[in-house]
Amino acid sequence: MKLRPLLAGLAAVTAALLAPGVAHAAAPSNDDFGSATAVTALPFTASQDVREATKAPDDPTPCNTYTTWSVWYDFTAPADAFVRVTPSSTGTRPFVAVYTGDRGSLTQVPGACRTWDSPGYVTFRATAGTTYHVLFAQQYNQGDLTAEFTTVPPAQNDGFAAATPVSVPGDYAGDLTAASAEPGEVRPSCDPAAEKSVWFAFTPDRTRSVSALAMYDWGPGITVYRGTTPDSLSEVDCVASGDRRAAVFTAVAGQSYRIRVADDVEAASPFQLRLDTAPPLAPFVTPYPNNPTVYTDVTLVPYSGDSLRRDFVSGEVRFGDGGSAPITGAPIVHRYAADGEYRIEVTGATADGRTGTGFDTVKVETHDVSLSDFVVPAKGRVDDTKPIKVSVANTRHDETVTVTLSKLNEQGYYQEVGQLKQWVPAAAGRKVVFPFAYTFTAADAAAGKAEFKVYASLDPSYREDARPADNELRGSTAVRAKTAIAMS
Repeated sequence: MKLRPLLAGLAAVTAALLAPGVAHAAAPSNDDFGSATAVTALPFTASQDVREATKAPDDPTPCNTYTTWSVWYDFTAPADAFVRVTPSSTGTRPFVAVYTGDRGSLTQVPGACRTWDSPGYVTFRATAGTTYHVLFAQQYNQGDLTAEFTTVPPAQNDGFAAATPVSVPGDYAGDLTAASAEPGEVRPSCDPAAEKSVWFAFTPDRTRSVSALAMYDWGPGITVYRGTTPDSLSEVDCVASGDRRAAVFTAVAGQSYRIRVADDVEAASPFQLRLDTAPPLAPFVTPYPNNPTVYTDVTLVPYSGDSLRRDFVSGEVRFGDGGSAPITGAPIVHRYAADGEYRIEVTGATADGRTGTGFDTVKVETHDVSLSDFVVPAKGRVDDTKPIKVSVANTRHDETVTVTLSKLNEQGYYQEVGQLKQWVPAAAGRKVVFPFAYTFTAADAAAGKAEFKVYASLDPSYREDARPADNELRGSTAVRAKTAIAMS
């Protein structure tokens, strides 16, 4: 056994363990809640290495997101103000969250938490004399953190009286993180929780339909009011935050409108509002099924064709056969009395007053043959071959018809015994005969009868018969064994 290499290896390990250790960077001085860096005056900026930062067991979970490290800053507001905290990093941008209270019983300031999402900062309304605990945290320790604290003015059009004048077309930017709601401020019917708001004022120079759209996905809510004072407002249109639709309204020349852009505290963010003339409608109607017969109920669904996704609130669908139905939101169902191609016309209006007309066509084509006669022998004997006659009637369209003759077998299934295909012209009172013949068997005699089924189908096979119930008939023949011949 060779011990020398093993002993040499042990000696090397021992030497490594006894050698002076390599110095590692210490955790940041504000690594713990109790040693937070004091923010004494604003603006304030600090940079630090957070690669050795840790997480205390009682650290809160910012934005309900798991983190592995944190550092803390404390700020006591000398006066009421909007405070903005912006993190940046040489690695992944840290989370930032703002709390009040004591260690172990911290309460997050509403809306004051941001992960990787936009914007990359939090803005909160600070109250004089209140201490705010600001947490920076992340899942990855990647480098240096820069923390910036500053005050920002309230949104310029935060109050109703300070509404920003706008015109059409126009793009207007804003930031709801520095907005608030005035005491007694009107709340929209579709989004009453949207309390951080800003206002815009619009007086059109001519009457037209106008759209107001938040350009970012899941953007703020938009409510349009008619009126010039808070107590005289009447709601014209309302789109809740995250709806992705535009508010659309008929702007009457010379009439004053107020546009409220708002979101709830947790979702407040920068936004861009676009005002434009609402596009014209491109109505259309879809029939279902699109290949109806005179026995089919057709459901007609009218669409406004509006790129702003506003549905018709009134209008009419004309069927093309002299009939019509109003647009009420309920399904429109119609049955055509005769085959033909019909031009369907839809005319409707959206709630903002835009109107439009569209057209479509529906082709009604009824294919319908029927089995008018199925004549089988009343009785038969084994080895007798007897005729079976099937008659097909057709009054709709000339057809190629396949008739299949089947017989019930000993296992209880119908088994095909013959098939014929013929041209069946459409003619009232005329029948086309399909002649079959069948030779009775000993099995038929044992059963005492032969049970037949005949079925007619249209060719090509994708062409459907409008009333398949009259395409099948059944018949039965009594069957006996052959009589034995006496031998003399």
